[in-house]
Amino acid sequence: IASVVFIHGLDGHRIKSCIAKNKKMWLIDFLPNEMPNARIMTYGYDGYTHRKDLFSNQTLSVHARDLLTKLTSRQTGNEKRQIIFIANNVGGIILKSMRLFRFRAS
Repeated sequence: IASVVFIHGLDGHRIKSCIAKNKKMWLIDFLPNEMPNARIMTYGYDGYTHRKDLFSNQTLSVHARDLLTKLTSRQTGNEKRQIIFIANNVGGIILKSMRLFRFRAS
């Protein structure tokens, strides 16, 4: 049993970034068929860069700690699951930062 976590990139969206031209979202419409017992999650953060009034002022560290907190809160009991991360662009840097926080905490 695994968990799959998608982390979008800059100017992305945790749902809209996964929707194809045919309006299918592969995380919902296709992945469950291939991994029926997987827990599928997306992580969204403020990564908007096109307009000054919407430009994020949060740091990568803030996003990384938030991701770690949210993943930790999803654990139930002594449950052991593999986590498969799918990260795009800055989402990969957030993931790496989160793993560093986790490593330093243990």
